[in-house]
Amino acid sequence: MTTGGHASPVSRDSQPRRSRRAFLALTAAAVGSLAGCPGGGPETETPVPPDDGTRTPGETTETPVQTTERQSRFDEVIDITEVGGAADGSEPITDLLAEHAADDTLIEFPAGTYAVDHLSLTGLRNVGLRAVDGADVSFVPTAPASELGTTLLRLVDLKRFLFEGIDLDFRAEGDGGMMYVLGTDDFAVRDVTVRGQYPPDVSGFRFEAVTPDSTALVENVRLSGGSTDDSDSVGIYVGHNHAGTLTVRDCVVENFPNNGIYASSPGRQDGLSGSNGPVHVRGGRYRNNNIANVRLGSTGSSVKRATVVVDEVPPRHTNGLDPRGIRMRAREGQVVEDCEVRIEGQVPTSSGGIVLHSEAGRATIRDSTVTVDTDGVPAINALRPADSQRGPVVENVTISGRAATEHAIDITRRNGTRIRGSRIEQTGPRRSGIRFEQSRDCLVADTNFDVTGNPITAINSEVVRQNVSHDPPEKRSE
Repeated sequence: MTTGGHASPVSRDSQPRRSRRAFLALTAAAVGSLAGCPGGGPETETPVPPDDGTRTPGETTETPVQTTERQSRFDEVIDITEVGGAADGSEPITDLLAEHAADDTLIEFPAGTYAVDHLSLTGLRNVGLRAVDGADVSFVPTAPASELGTTLLRLVDLKRFLFEGIDLDFRAEGDGGMMYVLGTDDFAVRDVTVRGQYPPDVSGFRFEAVTPDSTALVENVRLSGGSTDDSDSVGIYVGHNHAGTLTVRDCVVENFPNNGIYASSPGRQDGLSGSNGPVHVRGGRYRNNNIANVRLGSTGSSVKRATVVVDEVPPRHTNGLDPRGIRMRAREGQVVEDCEVRIEGQVPTSSGGIVLHSEAGRATIRDSTVTVDTDGVPAINALRPADSQRGPVVENVTISGRAATEHAIDITRRNGTRIRGSRIEQTGPRRSGIRFEQSRDCLVADTNFDVTGNPITAINSEVVRQNVSHDPPEKRSE
């Protein structure tokens, strides 16, 4: 296949390999901890004091993102161009990579475009693929996904794996392929931009850290092209065997029909049971992904400091259209904190800005803003539970927007719901504040309402109100 716009070959060092000793000074800066978190010490979470005796274990604290200080030690550093790799995309480098990738080996890529077909690396320890500092490096497929298959890079059963600074160029028609990383120890994938749109039913990335004590980082991975209508494509998928701790930091995922970040499979308890490894989303932008922009499901998972936006109709999944903002799909103890969620008026339908599925238990939503301009769409929606799952804890949350009809917060059969220190302002006609249905032992405290309908509706429910105020529409217009 002919590929256009490839970078020209660049000058090469005279030696294909650098010694381990020469590389040690570079390793700390370029690789750092393969667990991947920047900084010199662990990132810690401040535990929240227990709410009361009714809280379920794990709901007030999340599994912290650990920084494991591992000094990487690559015995061999190979310049791919010095062993015959074509930096102009004229010849595939797949066989060269398979030949030279080995334990304790880093393969570096000078600036250029490198052609790859289906690459599979298996069972290696302390191995990396990395762009030279400051180099613009891209992998481009040798053929469309219809010929190469849906997985382009298969990197499994790896220990201490690094993939850094290498973009994926899928701009040619039909090009695309998933990058699948399964680590039996720590791994990091960072600074990767995907250019182009994935073809139908081809997903972006799949990650699994399969041992409980392993940590993985996915950082600054950017997928804005998404995929097509009536497709099953996912942006970033976390497989059900994920048992360690995965952090998704400062990523951009947009325009996928089957979830932006699809990280609920480790929490599955039906059929293909998951290994329940936590997933922590930190920062980033997740926009116009159908089903959910961010989807969690394992115990103690979290999303913090993220921007989640639905402002255009996303590509449709084969099962239809329902672009939620953040969705808790299973288990309990998940945390949404310091996030901005927006569901804007161009979207015809959505189950909500933040949604608790019927199989999801207690979750905490705090220090966040949810803006809803789409009529009839709730900002927070705790669906009728499949069993006896308790309601969410909502703290210091601001809900705003022009949405009309229905309710800003909808709570159904969720006992023990707690809503504190929040403000609900919805200016559309017949828009109410909070609806409780068949929910006992619920509390609304220190919360202000500015809605056109009823601030609180309790249907066969027990709701304690403490320091609740309401600014009716006529007062707002004075």
